Amino acid sequence: MNFFDYIENDAFFKPLTLKYRRIYYDCIQILIEKTKELPVLYEADAKDSITLYLKNIDITRNMVTDRADGVEEKESDETGTELQAGEILVLFRGCGWLLPREIGRNGEYVVNISAGCRRVMDFLKKMTEKTEEGMMSNRIFSMYEIMKSASEEDSVRRERPYTNILVPLLDNEKELKNELTDLKESIATIMKAVIAFQDINSFGQFIMKDEMLDRFFSEYFFVKNNGLIPMQISFLKGKLRVLRQDELWEKMIQECGEKLQLEYEEARDRVEHQLAELQYFLSVEYESNMELIDNRINNYYNLANTRIMLMASNGVRMEALINDFLNQVSKLPEDEQIVSIEKVSDCARIIHQNYVGYKSFEKKKRLKNEGENIGIVEEELSEEEKKIQTEKLFSSSPNRYSMDKVSTFLDVHLGMEEKTDIKENRIQTKEEALIFCGAMLYAQNKEFAYEIQLSDELVKTEIADLTNITIRRK
Repeated sequence: MNFFDYIENDAFFKPLTLKYRRIYYDCIQILIEKTKELPVLYEADAKDSITLYLKNIDITRNMVTDRADGVEEKESDETGTELQAGEILVLFRGCGWLLPREIGRNGEYVVNISAGCRRVMDFLKKMTEKTEEGMMSNRIFSMYEIMKSASEEDSVRRERPYTNILVPLLDNEKELKNELTDLKESIATIMKAVIAFQDINSFGQFIMKDEMLDRFFSEYFFVKNNGLIPMQISFLKGKLRVLRQDELWEKMIQECGEKLQLEYEEARDRVEHQLAELQYFLSVEYESNMELIDNRINNYYNLANTRIMLMASNGVRMEALINDFLNQVSKLPEDEQIVSIEKVSDCARIIHQNYVGYKSFEKKKRLKNEGENIGIVEEELSEEEKKIQTEKLFSSSPNRYSMDKVSTFLDVHLGMEEKTDIKENRIQTKEEALIFCGAMLYAQNKEFAYEIQLSDELVKTEIADLTNITIRRK
């Protein structure tokens, strides 16, 4: 459906193009907030809210004539006339933001905001008040929690899989795409701002005060370097691969056909297309976008470094000048080389400076046990005391790669799958590599729930080159 077929009013955006568009936007937002506070918004309350807002901003304007049919704004010769709340409500009804007048139970008129206006204004408010803090990671966490909940047999999401599983995944995937696009565009804006600086002072103020740098980059590096994110994405890809063999697949197609009033073939094609879109994004687009953002951030740092060097040297490349001078001097005879170097040394003044630090006048303290017997006393410990000391030592320094912790990691990593190998997993941290090495150490232990099969293939990762192993549940 086209958007204008949905709103059914060609003047829907007219108030946002008029002279007092900022006031109209604030007024409709005030009315929307009032409808959330009051069960029924009467016209008197709406007028009072708008009048209070107009008095607070102390707005005066020319006479405005608003007509519901044309929704026009005209200026007259009279000045100093205040905006009237009634005129604004008439304007909103004319453009379709408010529904036609309706009499309530007490005989007063009721103000009802149209569904289209409410959705559009909520979208504009979210877009302008967007904080960009933690949005990318929250999208991935939400997708992971949806799939993890759906994998449980008694999950409520399995009752309506299309509405409660596939549609929320698509919504989070689209929002994550938007977040990645916004981040890429923000880096380009930062690079343009860096190029525009002409002095080192303004550039330093930009680095110190602009919070946009820290906010965007910190969220990106959290998603890139956090060990949970790759594991959760791998879990999502594995669940999406087996979704077609699950009993939810047919149920999802049937629900899609009922919701959208489609034939079985059309519903199946739609669900398959949406699932393929999810798989392609998680497998290809996400990694390519992260690599592109990484390259742009590196370009930004290189550009900032070059810009600092140029501004610090007032636009003069000292390295190039010194290189040209030394090349010319090397072509001169030996006597002229000595004369040239001596003349250059007269142009440079080097002063040797020493600074007095705290260590220069610090009073030396005598050792506490100086002159006393500081030898180690030999003492025999009983077996029980040795056992207690050993237990204290183990409890004070826990093993991060114990058998229990390795088993817990593999349980989460495999999910519902029976086996996995290093080649399929992108090992990006030292901790992950050591956990897989720990699995090889515990393979012969009867209490270990997994068995390990070694291969001759060598897998190159960002951390180290590891022998490819296949991990199966016993």
